[in-house]
Amino acid sequence: MDETSKIDEFLIRSLVESHSEPFALIDENFTIVACNRKYADTYTNLTPDEIVGMKCHEVSHKSPDRCDLAGDECPLDMVRESNRPVHVMHKHFDHRNQPYYVSVRGYPIHAWDQDQVTYVGEAMVPVSREQELFFGEERMVGCCPSFIRMLDGLGLVAKAEMPVLINGETGTGKELAALFLHRKSARAHAEFLTIDCTTLSDEMFVAELFGHEAGAYTGCIGAKRGLVELAEGGTLFLDEIGEISLDIQAKLLRILDRGTFRRLGGTQERKVDFRLICATNRDLRQLVAEGRFRADLFFRINSMQVTLPPLRERQGDIPSLVTFFLRQMNPGGLGALINGQALQLLQDYSYPGNVRELKHALERAVLMSRGEMVEPGHLPPEILNGESQVSGSTDAASGEGRPGSDGDQIRAALRRFVGNRRRAAAFLKISERTLYRRLKELDLS
Repeated sequence: MDETSKIDEFLIRSLVESHSEPFALIDENFTIVACNRKYADTYTNLTPDEIVGMKCHEVSHKSPDRCDLAGDECPLDMVRESNRPVHVMHKHFDHRNQPYYVSVRGYPIHAWDQDQVTYVGEAMVPVSREQELFFGEERMVGCCPSFIRMLDGLGLVAKAEMPVLINGETGTGKELAALFLHRKSARAHAEFLTIDCTTLSDEMFVAELFGHEAGAYTGCIGAKRGLVELAEGGTLFLDEIGEISLDIQAKLLRILDRGTFRRLGGTQERKVDFRLICATNRDLRQLVAEGRFRADLFFRINSMQVTLPPLRERQGDIPSLVTFFLRQMNPGGLGALINGQALQLLQDYSYPGNVRELKHALERAVLMSRGEMVEPGHLPPEILNGESQVSGSTDAASGEGRPGSDGDQIRAALRRFVGNRRRAAAFLKISERTLYRRLKELDLS
């Protein structure tokens, strides 16, 4: 090795090691030409020198196939096509083969005398370990880009102390998202308390939220602490906040502005410290315009916002969700089995009721199958006949109610197969007719 080569090698090593997160330098053949120690330790039990020469997907995805063949967006292809930095979300596997979600940033790197991209630099920022998505018997399931972007958004706002508003259609898992946000926050050591705004009268809501003193109302025997006190140092989650009355809204705004409250029937001002997370499937801006929701409260709780994607925009996650729910329904065994045709019908449906509707459909199917293989005839009629009835549902964030597959996956598949719809449909495991319909629905035709 001559002196110039030694200098170049030393320079490259210094540059990749300067990154605090896992970083790799990759050539046009997806071969790793350099990586830092953090990258090696995260993904393998090898040294950086031993990793050089391996394919990037062999290391991060533990797969002999390129990541775009698994439905991911390939940052290398995207950087080479655009000659600009790109940002994608991936599901990787660490050195223990445990899955975790990462934010991948790809950067074009040029030789001094060339316009074309010579190498692509990839920096990986961890978003969440999969174990962090487990909440007792429930869990968040998914690997589509829209799902991982949602996790990234939740993890980002978790670092702040401001109130958070979670938008999402019915059945998208807003409470699980709030739990994840609490778990990733500095308040994770304290309580996470929930109140469903749709189930209580104003009087009961006030008593539940603020507590009461002895004798506050007829039949009230002793004093009781409310949820705002019990959530001290932790998180209070108000589910479907769009349902509370204007009177309750005023009381809630007072707590947020002053950090103090009075128990029902009491006179003492009490100071509290909790983080408020709210969720809604309603368009709060529209409610404000109609005079049914206070504008000042809306702007107070909307300082940080996360939108949950409806299931029709992450249909690539349906097989994983089906597997999870079927195992959940038979905890003592491996779960019920489902044949390919029934699974395809589940993937083709648009789910106005989102993940909750999928779970209920599987519960019915398992019952109808009498513990045997789940077949198409065991599915609800609307899924069997492809009648989504989704036109009445509304995406809380965008106001759109159009059914469709995950647009990111469709775009990636079409790029992968250079616009060939037949091959893209086969890759997405849907019919070509279904792909054509979804292209029209997503305005991609």
